[in-house]
Amino acid sequence: MTARSAELFGGLVAPRITPGAEASTSELFRFLRERIRDQHLGPVDISTVYVPDAAGDYNAVVATPFDSPSDVPVGDVFVSVPSGVYAVFVPDGVIQDPIEDVWAQVEDATANGELFRAYKEDIEVVTKTGEVELYISIVI
Repeated sequence: MTARSAELFGGLVAPRITPGAEASTSELFRFLRERIRDQHLGPVDISTVYVPDAAGDYNAVVATPFDSPSDVPVGDVFVSVPSGVYAVFVPDGVIQDPIEDVWAQVEDATANGELFRAYKEDIEVVTKTGEVELYISIVI
């Protein structure tokens, strides 16, 4: 469990997405990550922020952090994620694909009653070195 400070992300949106490995490993998300990488001069961490709406659906913003909305490139969207408490998942090697690995851990922990999700913003990070971290908003 960890606390995260409020953070602003800017990038490209994929509407009405179900958070999980299927979406995150899709060709669409690979394409969006590459477009975000192309906007930067060097390697960057790419975050996918899953944002719930009032109807209970999620929109995904494939993005990088920014200090201010005025710093977000024209044409991109931005989302402000409030501070919160998150369960952190990193690959444990059970599944070869690191993204599938972390999402499988979330499914198992939820099914076993070990994880009480808040169903707020969840953040998946693929670091510039290819490591994966998944932050799931939780109820404490």
